[in-house]
Amino acid sequence: MTAPRLEAFRLHPHAPELVPSTADRTWMDAFNDRHAYRCLPLTIANAHCWEILAPGGFEISWNGRAAAEDLTVRPMDDWPATLPFEDFARSNFARGIVTLHTGYLFRTPPGWNLLATGPFNEPRLGIWPLSGIMESDWLPYPFTMNWQMLAPGTVRFHKDEAFCAVMPLPKSYLPDWEVAIHDLADDPVLGAEQQTFQASRVQFLARMQSGDQEAIKQAWQRHYFVGRHPDGTKVDEHVNKLRLAEPVDARGTRPLYARSATASPLAAEVLAAEAQAALARAEAQARTEAQVRAEAQGRAGVETAAVTQAARPPGPWRSDSILNDLEQRQTTANAAGRERLRDGRLAATAAPFELTPEVDTEALDFVVVPEFLDAAECRLLADVARSMSDQLHVDDIAESYWRGRIVFFADVLARHPDAAALMRRAQQRITERLQQFYALEAPVYADTVQLVQWREGMYMPPHADRANPDGTRHDMPHRDFGSIVYLNDDYAGGELYFTRLDMVLKPKAGMLVAFTGGWHHEHAVLRVNAGLRLTMPAFYTFDRGRLDTTFYS
Repeated sequence: MTAPRLEAFRLHPHAPELVPSTADRTWMDAFNDRHAYRCLPLTIANAHCWEILAPGGFEISWNGRAAAEDLTVRPMDDWPATLPFEDFARSNFARGIVTLHTGYLFRTPPGWNLLATGPFNEPRLGIWPLSGIMESDWLPYPFTMNWQMLAPGTVRFHKDEAFCAVMPLPKSYLPDWEVAIHDLADDPVLGAEQQTFQASRVQFLARMQSGDQEAIKQAWQRHYFVGRHPDGTKVDEHVNKLRLAEPVDARGTRPLYARSATASPLAAEVLAAEAQAALARAEAQARTEAQVRAEAQGRAGVETAAVTQAARPPGPWRSDSILNDLEQRQTTANAAGRERLRDGRLAATAAPFELTPEVDTEALDFVVVPEFLDAAECRLLADVARSMSDQLHVDDIAESYWRGRIVFFADVLARHPDAAALMRRAQQRITERLQQFYALEAPVYADTVQLVQWREGMYMPPHADRANPDGTRHDMPHRDFGSIVYLNDDYAGGELYFTRLDMVLKPKAGMLVAFTGGWHHEHAVLRVNAGLRLTMPAFYTFDRGRLDTTFYS
């Protein structure tokens, strides 16, 4: 399930820094032994927001009168020259109120608002933050942060001090709550717990006042801090430390809450123009790259020949096969899907495809089989992929991207015949599934079978298995189908993304996914965020002369 996300759109290149708040406060540091940090509600509240930091120092002066011109705001010497000060601070509302521009337009998930206020538990002498709650799940324009002077004088904000704190809140949740007032006697158990705590507290304070060294050394009882009842019973799901996620740089990718073409006439118009522009860019790039390659190879007919490879004629399958309905040439949907990807990260316009018992896999246009391999079979192949690191080929693989990551079937056969036999049985079952699903009349043959490692940070750009995106001749035009069997799922990221379908498939250990080699099933591997992703990929062809001779020996 996709984690909720707060999306912050920069309104200009010099927007102030956005960071998670921390539990630290200067006034709390000033206490002996940092005594104030023993108050857990304070420290949790301190870390409950993301803060926007002042890009430079500035000072606010007010003479106490009501007119807008009675308040002045000035930059200090360290204000950055790249950000015009008048675009950051001004007096809009009079009566000693200063307006500060955050530099962001925020977007929250549907059903969530955004609270904007000053940093929690960080008082400032002479000025007070004015809080606001915005319907940020649809708001197409930014808000400002306002502070009100409390008395005539001058107040300063220094560079990197927080001037605004933001926190998502459920939308309209308070009207659903009821408030009930009871006497403590109405709940005898709660009353007994409170009395036990009170007695324990009085006793502990008396021990400290009498000079009890153990009590003095202990200093405080820590019941709430560690999450326990006065009788010592532990509390489940107690939180005594909060650390929010650092904002990630997602520039150049589609936002998670981007409006769809059905949201409004304006949205439909914008997205249609964007898709058309993406296709135009792809076509222009294809023409340029094809022309350069044709000139380099000294022949003029490369582009036309290559386009023929991408759009293959009808093949050896029945008239009722779904293959007759799949357009294998590039379309605007392919171009739009590629535009959503930047450095292996996807702008999440698609909801991850989750296999549930209610999903009719036969209604899809590609093969999905959960639990194609059982847990023991996955462990066997995964262990082989990990243990044969000394057999991962380097010198005999031309493309550096694949070096040191692939275990070839021939090496598995030589070292682990039991695993090789399992790979053979699995591929036979996959070819049978392809025959059945796509109503094939001719046999298909495995042309390559491997075990592959995908380490943290790795990804693969969008591609079709038998055609180049620029229309030039592909090295493997005979690859009619491809498949992936996932051997583990104890890693983060690494999802399979179909660009034209705008569909994300979350891998599960043992799952089989198989699809056509043309543009209809153009796909990408998203970035592996953590862990090691292990797979058994293979390709299939109608051309018997292209089969993997080692595999069929």
